[in-house]
Amino acid sequence: MVVALASIVGLVPFAIDMYLASLPEIGREFSAPNWATQLTLTGYLLLLGAGQLVAGPVTDAAGRRRPLLLGIGLFVIGSVTAALAPSMAVLVLARLLQGVGGALATVVANSSVRDRATGESATKLFAVLMTVTALAPIVAPAVGGWLDGLFGWRSVFWALAGLGTAVLILVTLFLQESLPVERRSRLAIAPVLRAYGSLLTTGAFLLPVAAMVSMFMLLFAYIGGSSYVYQDDYGVGSEAFGLLFASTAIALLIGASLANRLAARLSQQKLALLGVSVSVAGGVLAVLVTLAHLPIGALVGTMAVMMLGLGVSEPALMSNSLSAVEENTGQAAAMLGAGQFVLGSAASTAAGAAAGFGPTAWTCLLLAAVLLALLLSLVSSQRAAPRRA
Repeated sequence: MVVALASIVGLVPFAIDMYLASLPEIGREFSAPNWATQLTLTGYLLLLGAGQLVAGPVTDAAGRRRPLLLGIGLFVIGSVTAALAPSMAVLVLARLLQGVGGALATVVANSSVRDRATGESATKLFAVLMTVTALAPIVAPAVGGWLDGLFGWRSVFWALAGLGTAVLILVTLFLQESLPVERRSRLAIAPVLRAYGSLLTTGAFLLPVAAMVSMFMLLFAYIGGSSYVYQDDYGVGSEAFGLLFASTAIALLIGASLANRLAARLSQQKLALLGVSVSVAGGVLAVLVTLAHLPIGALVGTMAVMMLGLGVSEPALMSNSLSAVEENTGQAAAMLGAGQFVLGSAASTAAGAAAGFGPTAWTCLLLAAVLLALLLSLVSSQRAAPRRA
């Protein structure tokens, strides 16, 4: 079951990172401007996020298994369509289809954890899934660049189709239904809107969600600005950039592993605060490094500290959020995922703009995101303290 869930959460970020090296080639083949090529990424992220708001109620009403199989199937169809795309318009539509499929799959993966576990057990399971997610930016760009260099950009989407098919087989064999019929809710607009309204007024759910979204804004702001800062301001080549990017992704992986080990020793609230505080320290150091015009190695080191904190905090924040919900967990997971990817895509765009003003402006944006996460985590911890007492 854990391997099946891990394969799902690994597939979605692979579709983000695996084809990044191919973007210039795609633009040249279709004679498309940069903004049109960028739509293949932005459109995927927006549908991946916003689509979860629809996918959540569907999985609460229909169960987890059938929507999951449908979602992975759509992802595979979108991948094949992208590989065969005769124009940029078809490629963008194919990526949107991938995003819809990914939205269904992501909601099911997160809500399935909540169906099966709470508290420390959920934190440990989310840490395992976070570890897999952290592998994507390490492995995917290298694999995608290798495939693109040997066989062209279309081979990347054929590879994604193959991965999707493998995940579909794995899920079919090993991931059983986790939401019994008696726990399902009726699919109707009014109850769905009421459930979302209730979640928006539940502080025990909303505060850790907002903190986690802030941390993911850090992640996407890093992804959206690092290539400009590293290559344009520090003169790093494309191959070296991939290595530097992978080094910070390894820090994220280490953080998720630490979260798994620390879950039995620290409460979820303390674990979340620890991780966010580490990221704040990294953000402060990053601003100081850029102000002092220190070498690229020092800046990458501060980025690694921030990613380490993200890896530690994310499983606990996710567990805090979903453990506060007793019903409509699919909708809760949908709100969580939608916030991550919709606001994350906005943060990526903002980071690209900030990077145009130099490394210090970019690092100040990263620091602002983690400071917001720290404030929200502190408020969430204070609200939870009376319940533990």
